[in-house]
Amino acid sequence: MIDFKAALSSMLLTNPGKVVYSMEEKYFIDEDIEVIISEDGLNASALLLAPESGGSPISIDAAKRKLHEAGVTHGINEQTLIKLIGAKVYDEPQIIAGATLPIDGEDGKLLFNFSTDERTGSPKEIGSGKVDYRALDLYVPVEKDQLLVTRIPATDGVPGKSVRGEQINQKPGKEIMLPKGKNVVVNDEKTEMHAACSGMVEYVNNSINVSSVYSVKGDCDLSVGDIDFDGSVHISGSVRSGSTVRATGGVIVDGAVEAATIIAGGNVEVKGGMQGGDKGLIEAGGAVTIMYVERGTVQADGPVTLDVSIHSIIESGDTLTAKGRRGAIIGGRAGSSGNIIANYVGALSHTRTEVAVGVMPRKRARLQFLETEMERLSDEQIKLNQLDTYLESSRGKIEHDKWHMLYTSGAENRRINDESLCEVGAEREKLMHELKHATEGMIHVFETVFSGAKVMIGSESYTVNDEINYVSFRHSDSDIVYGPCELSKIS
Repeated sequence: MIDFKAALSSMLLTNPGKVVYSMEEKYFIDEDIEVIISEDGLNASALLLAPESGGSPISIDAAKRKLHEAGVTHGINEQTLIKLIGAKVYDEPQIIAGATLPIDGEDGKLLFNFSTDERTGSPKEIGSGKVDYRALDLYVPVEKDQLLVTRIPATDGVPGKSVRGEQINQKPGKEIMLPKGKNVVVNDEKTEMHAACSGMVEYVNNSINVSSVYSVKGDCDLSVGDIDFDGSVHISGSVRSGSTVRATGGVIVDGAVEAATIIAGGNVEVKGGMQGGDKGLIEAGGAVTIMYVERGTVQADGPVTLDVSIHSIIESGDTLTAKGRRGAIIGGRAGSSGNIIANYVGALSHTRTEVAVGVMPRKRARLQFLETEMERLSDEQIKLNQLDTYLESSRGKIEHDKWHMLYTSGAENRRINDESLCEVGAEREKLMHELKHATEGMIHVFETVFSGAKVMIGSESYTVNDEINYVSFRHSDSDIVYGPCELSKIS
């Protein structure tokens, strides 16, 4: 700012009597800011400096230039700067810019889609304060292709920027790998692990193992509870009374079976025997091998092999063989869709014993059910045909949406009905074939058939009144005939 009085005085002194124009400039300190940047570059502060009297205020643009000249190029809070300059609070530093902090990456994670908690062995709650002491928490069941583990990859994070515009590096997340596994399948991206088979899953020592065999160390009793397993079961002890073992695969029992139930989709092997107490039951979709059965029931779609059957019901969808030290069928009923082979049938005490070959009673019952089901499905087919006729005649006469709904529903019901007819028909034909050839089975006895035994082939029967040794029974001309055994004795 120019002081005009001082300039005029200078002119007059220099050139008296003559007007000379000369000016002397005088400057005043204007309002200013001082910029302070932290050592780590995370923030910058501005200190507003007061002007001298007559000095000019600093403008926002000038203040921004000061910040840039000091090296502050990032994170400037313009509103704070405006407020600072407008408030005229001098000599008090105010944070005017802040860094953008880096975002560290997240570590990779594993999401377990099954319970990894330690099994409690506790009974299952069934409501109303009651528990089922035979349904215990002993293992985690899984199905084939079930998702076991999902891996969420680590992230890199995002870098930050200081107030000087310099990059602040972030910390990348740590990667994690899927655990080791047995009977598992990992996708190409290594982000998912699935079960390769049905069964049970365990997570031990950072390893996931799926087993299609559930092993019971010791007896199957109240401490183990009932078993319902999608796979096979191996019991190293015995199956105690009241226990139930269900498996979609096979069942192996190293000990004996008491008045218990074993239901298997595959083979059943009992290395001891069964003391059934008229309650023991073994059902198998495959073969059954057992030492002895006393007052129990064995039903197998495959062959049955045992040493002795005592007052029991034995049904085999194939050959029934009583072999071993005794190889005897004593009391009860033994039936087979194929042949029956034994050393002894009946007993010296004339115990009533039935041996039968042909279609088993449960298969006859199944055939009767299939016949009824065929009739029901055929009636349903007639109704679907009537619906088709109605829809054809009403095309364009009823609302399109309603017509389309009826047509779609009818087509889906026909598909289901046709599939059911095909399945039921195929099973029915198979059973009818067995029934037609039910008289082809034979009964071979290497030692003795005792008095009181009853032999049945198909719908024919023959009661043995006197002991017969080394004999084979067959069906011939609507009658049962016998002669010398047609098989060599098995060991």
